[in-house]
Order: sequence, then structure tokens, then C-alpha cells
Amino acid sequence: MMLTEPGQQSSTTTLPDSTEELTAYIQRLSEERDGIQRDIDVHTTTLKREGNVGMNGALIDEEQYPRNDIDLVAVRTARNQVICLTNDMRDVMGKIEDALTKLHENTRTGTGVQVAPVPVARPCRPPFLRVNGVLPGSPADEVGLQDGDLVCQLGSLHKDNFSRLADVAEVVRLGVNKAVPLKIKRGDATFTRALKPRTWAGRGVLGCNVVELTQ
Repeated sequence: MMLTEPGQQSSTTTLPDSTEELTAYIQRLSEERDGIQRDIDVHTTTLKREGNVGMNGALIDEEQYPRNDIDLVAVRTARNQVICLTNDMRDVMGKIEDALTKLHENTRTGTGVQVAPVPVARPCRPPFLRVNGVLPGSPADEVGLQDGDLVCQLGSLHKDNFSRLADVAEVVRLGVNKAVPLKIKRGDATFTRALKPRTWAGRGVLGCNVVELTQ
């Protein structure tokens, strides 16, 4: 379950010092992350049920009247919740990244009590996008993306709620200058990154292309 209300940023927390405490802290954050994702899935299911309007589908008809074939209140509420929960997800992912960095530093230097590594990510959902054309020095390059990587999740998007590449563009647009949770499959390995779309010296805000996987 979420530890904060949707959209509410958690207060800054000092990271634990020992490896054992860091491991427990990461586990708690991982449970919070999974709870947020379950809540996002509930609201994205609503958007799919209501004419598959997604986050940017039109709510008015061709004559500029409110659509009467969908529940507008439900759609607006779901969209707002997805935005708020995605912000919560970014906050939690940032904390996980910080804690992992310190955990790895402890392991490298021998600081704290040594324990078995903690799994911080559950197995990926099936991938739905393939990365190609990663440009050197780009935001995608900085988080280690490589041509051929398979995207299992990008922000609130995953295989079950993805319908078109415009969904990806919307998640990226909303995520400019923010940390967007990204789950990648590369061969038999899976990993999580915090991708930050931003203006850089090259083209676009990611510095890579993604293509839809086809069966």
C-alpha cells in the first residue's frame, strides 16, 4: 500500500548507515512501489474501459459537446490519479536509486553488516517496446540504455495498458525534467532505471527511438 497520499511528496529521509538497515529500507520502498503500481493499474483499467481514451483522448465530440458515450467524471478522476501516482512512483524510485547507490558503496568499502543482496525488482511484465538508435551523451545513454533493450515498463505504461506509440510520447512529455521509472529486459537480465527526459545537445528529449514489439 502507498505510504503517502497520491501526489504527496514524502519528506526527505536520511538513509540508514548499515547494510542490514539499508536492505530492509529498500524492501519497504519496493513494497510501496508495488502498491503504487497496483493503484495505477486500477485507474488505467478505467481509462481502457471508457472507450480506451487513455491520458490524452478527446473528451468532446466532433460538434464540441462533451462525449456521452463515456463516463467523463470517471475518466477525469482516473487521469488525475494516474498523474499523481506517477509522481509518487518517481519519488519512490528516486529513493530506491539513492539507497541502492549507498548499499553498493557499503559493499565495495566493507561498511556495515554484510547481508545477502536484496531483490528490489520483481520479474518484468512482458516487454512491449524495443529501444534502438541510442545516441551518445543522451539521457537514454546516460542511464545505460542500449540498442535492442526491451522495455517492460515506462512510467505508468506496460503491455497491458499500452495501445499506441502516442501513449509513450505522452508519458515522456509529462516526464520532462523528472525521473520516469523504466524497467528493461536485456537478454536474461532485467533492471530498473530512472530515466530523465530533458533537453540536451542532440535531438528530442530521450536521445533514442522506441518501436512497438509485434507478435
